[in-house]
Amino acid sequence: MRICFVLPGVARQPVGGYKMAYEYANRLVKENHDVSILYLNQDFLKKYRMPSYLKRIGANLITKIEPKWFLLDKRIKKVSSLDVNYKKKLGKLDICFATSAEKTVEEVNNNLRAKKKYYLIQDYENWNMSDSELIETYKLNFKKIVIADWLKKIVDKYSNENSILIPNAIDSKIYRVTVPIQDRPSHTIALLYHEAPHKGLKNAFKVLEGLKKQYPDLKVIMFGKFDKPKLPNWIKYYKGASQEQTVKIYNSVKVFLCSTIEEGYGLTGIEAMSCGACLVSTNYKGVREYAINGRNALLSPVGDVEAQINNVARIFENEKLQNEISENGILDAKKFTWEEAMKKFNDAISLGK
Repeated sequence: MRICFVLPGVARQPVGGYKMAYEYANRLVKENHDVSILYLNQDFLKKYRMPSYLKRIGANLITKIEPKWFLLDKRIKKVSSLDVNYKKKLGKLDICFATSAEKTVEEVNNNLRAKKKYYLIQDYENWNMSDSELIETYKLNFKKIVIADWLKKIVDKYSNENSILIPNAIDSKIYRVTVPIQDRPSHTIALLYHEAPHKGLKNAFKVLEGLKKQYPDLKVIMFGKFDKPKLPNWIKYYKGASQEQTVKIYNSVKVFLCSTIEEGYGLTGIEAMSCGACLVSTNYKGVREYAINGRNALLSPVGDVEAQINNVARIFENEKLQNEISENGILDAKKFTWEEAMKKFNDAISLGK
C-alpha cells in the first residue's frame, strides 16, 4: 500500500509524537509498503521577511536533510508542502495519516486524496485551540488510532465510531540496561526539560531544590529540544540528545523524575524504566498506561512537590525498594513490544483495503 504520514513541519530536535510516526514509517517500509512523509512547512521561517521562493528552497532543503536525531529509513520519501509539486510526488495514496490536531487534520481532510484517512491521536491537544475546536476534529470521518485508554474514552464520546487503541511501543533491544542500578552513583536524577506548562517543570525544579538540601552531592541530568537554560552547576543539560545519548543518560542515574501535569503517554518515562532507572512520577493520566504505583514506579498526586521529594528519598534510602522498582520496570516495559504494536497497526490499516 502507498501510505503517507502528515507532520506539522520539520522537527530539528527530538519530539515524541514525531518519533512514533517515524517508528511506524520505518516498520511499514520494511514490510514493503510505499511510505512517504509530508511536512507542512507553511510556517517555515515565517518570522523572517524574505521572498517566498527562498523560503521554499530552504524548506525543501531542510526536508531532505532532517531528521538528524532519528535514523529514518532511506526508502521513505520526504516531501515538503512548499514544493509546488508535492501532491504529484505523493502520488495516489491508499492511506493518509493526520498526526496532530493542528494543521495536519485540515490538510488530510481538505487537500489530500486517499482511499482511507486515519488520525493518529497521541494527546488531548488543546494547547493552541479551544476544546470545542479540538472535539470537532474527533467528529471527522477518519479512522482513529489512540495511544492511551484515557484518550480513547474521550475520542469515542465524540467520534462516529470507536477508536482503535494501540499503546506506544518500546524497543527493549535499544532501551536496555547497560549499567546495573547498583553500580550507578547514589544520588542521581534525570528528567526531560520541556517549557510547555503542562509538562510541570516548575514543580520539578522545586522537587530538585528540596532534594539538594537533603543530599548536597545530588547530581541531575536534563535533556530536551530547547536551548540550554540557566541552571546551577549541579545540573547538566543536553540539547537535542540522540537516542544513544538518552540511553546512556537513563543508565547513569538511579531516578527518572517526571512532574507532568497532563500528557498523553509520557514516552521518556517508559524508556527510562526499560533502562532500569526508577520512575518517580506524578500520577497523571498518561503514565497510568504503563506505571503501577509501588510495583514499577512511585506515583504521587499531580502538583504535590513534597510527595515527590519523599518518593525520590525513598528510592535513595531503601536499596531493596530501589532494586524492586528497577527490576519490575525493566520487566513491565518489555510487554510494550513493537511486534504487538505492528500487529494491531496492520490490523487497523487492513480495514482500509
